[in-house]
Amino acid sequence: MISWKAPPAAAAALLIAAGLTAAGLASPAAAAARGDFRTVALPFFWPSNTLSDIAAASSDSVWISGHQGEWYIPTGPVDGKTIPGNPVVRRWQNGAWVEYDLPNLRSDGRIEDVDALGPEDVWINGTRYLGTGGSEPYMAHFTGSGFTEVALPATAADGGAALQADDSGIWLTTAADIYRWTGTTWAHVAARPDVYQHVSSIRAADDIWVLGAATITETELVASHWDGRTWQRVPVRQPPVEAVTLLDMIALSPSDVWAVGSRYQSPATPVILHWDGTSWTDTAVPPGLDALTRIVKGENGTLWALGHSKDEPAKPGLIRYSGGTWERVPTTAVPNRIDFKARALAVVPGTGALWTLGTGVIGGPVVLTDG
Repeated sequence: MISWKAPPAAAAALLIAAGLTAAGLASPAAAAARGDFRTVALPFFWPSNTLSDIAAASSDSVWISGHQGEWYIPTGPVDGKTIPGNPVVRRWQNGAWVEYDLPNLRSDGRIEDVDALGPEDVWINGTRYLGTGGSEPYMAHFTGSGFTEVALPATAADGGAALQADDSGIWLTTAADIYRWTGTTWAHVAARPDVYQHVSSIRAADDIWVLGAATITETELVASHWDGRTWQRVPVRQPPVEAVTLLDMIALSPSDVWAVGSRYQSPATPVILHWDGTSWTDTAVPPGLDALTRIVKGENGTLWALGHSKDEPAKPGLIRYSGGTWERVPTTAVPNRIDFKARALAVVPGTGALWTLGTGVIGGPVVLTDG
């Protein structure tokens, strides 16, 4: 178990911070601390519920997404039927969760992704289930008063649609193509590379990375880069392993790209890959974790990654990139849980507060914040 004892100067600072808090003033010391998570009470959800993603535009505009009320009904020894549930999108505002109508998706759907560009500029992406038994991708945009459904290119119906909305723009990846939102329509950027994709990150129309494998049956990782004209294959230097699954990726500059995931060997170990402008290499990860699921950029460019802790499974596995190395950040255990698997991570602009969500082997979803 990791413990920390404040030196005299730090202890004095903590006492001053406590005095400020007691007086009703903000505490800089408390605001700077990270990993001291507390549980945020959730609204009522129907049973069989899952939270998938979290995004933060401000301390008064934190968003979660997922679904609720989905049931699987066995119809035979090995067969069954899934009854779709209802989509979940909620906003944390004024200390409570607010729900908004989703046009053309009040039921029979799920929202897997939420991206917040600003408090009143939020994009969501998910799946709408049809009465015929099929499904189609769904996307909507929040501009303050409510959501408006956004029409998708025809190719999105062939294999879903993945959303990336951030300072670089609003991007859509379908089974075959990559698009950018112009404000009124989707402009085609590139065809997807011929690889089995794990993760991707788009920094500009001429700087796109896709990491995956050559085919669905192969395990060796490959990287493909789009320079605005063609896709170039870039080798990935990695130790020989049976299988690596990458789960998240972030491109900060042409010479600074990160990807995280897990090696599914025995025992499982976390993976961090880094592109330095010349090569993709495997990066050392602090001990005690067995998987990493998300990587995000926070205040002042600080990188945070989150995953599962194998040495203290009830605590979120949080690491931070500092001084050229990744370091473990002590975290608080999730109350009444013996295991917590984090799925998403968000940093509140202006405060640096962390929000995360996930689930465990027992109990439903949990939302945590250290803000």
